Amino acid sequence: MKKSTLVTASWVVVPPFRHDLAWRAAVVRAAEAAGRHVYDIDATPEVAPVGDPDAVLLTSDAFRPLQAGAPAEAVAGLMIEPSIRINPDEDPESLPQDIRLLTDLMGRMAALPPERIFRQRDFISGAVEILPKLTLSPPPAVHAPALSPRHQALTNAVALLDPASPEAIWAPELFNYNSRMGAGPYIVLPAGRWRATYKLKFDQRGSRARFRVDWGGVEDFLSEEFVPGRAGVFEIIQEYTWLTPSPAEVRVILLEGMFDGQMVFSGAEISRV
Repeated sequence: MKKSTLVTASWVVVPPFRHDLAWRAAVVRAAEAAGRHVYDIDATPEVAPVGDPDAVLLTSDAFRPLQAGAPAEAVAGLMIEPSIRINPDEDPESLPQDIRLLTDLMGRMAALPPERIFRQRDFISGAVEILPKLTLSPPPAVHAPALSPRHQALTNAVALLDPASPEAIWAPELFNYNSRMGAGPYIVLPAGRWRATYKLKFDQRGSRARFRVDWGGVEDFLSEEFVPGRAGVFEIIQEYTWLTPSPAEVRVILLEGMFDGQMVFSGAEISRV
């Protein structure tokens, strides 16, 4: 790749993974040690010196440097861990209210060239020069409480937002349920074609009812109706194309009354096609 001669600031993209604040602080320390000025362009975009080669612009949005016309060699993205930021004050049994915003920002990292994304494994041996005149050392280990089962399931689910991860499991804990439907988890998927593979288990009485399974966006999706007809485990595979990033939803819907039968939903495996 031929390097650009454009004079520009350096950009560091830190999306909202679980320990993003510690890594942001590490970027600030590294920049100050190099005699460079740091600006949080998300907080004060109007004063950010995008044309100052001594400036380091911090953002959580990978689209910002691209929209500003920054050349690839002036941008470094940190995809340290496959997770999203979790507020410790939130109910550990509920998903983050802003899950759509958080996962959208994580998914935008796919817009960066792969060689400009740095992960935890890149820092195993210590400091790394992520940009010219900017050598980043990993922050001290952060003590954090153990994740609840639902938050751990969410961490596993968003692994596919890392461009290097082709698939992830969306566990049953991520879905919302009532007497007739299970639906969720509203993680924003980047544009592209995505496959959902899920298993449903029916007992003999439950196999007589009519069900519908949906895969896609909240308003536009692929649907399939079926009657199992026998007890057992059924695997269903559906594919849907996201034209733009948007929340994903799996729905399993009981279309008619079922008084004493049983259906067990085991979650879904999601993969990029």
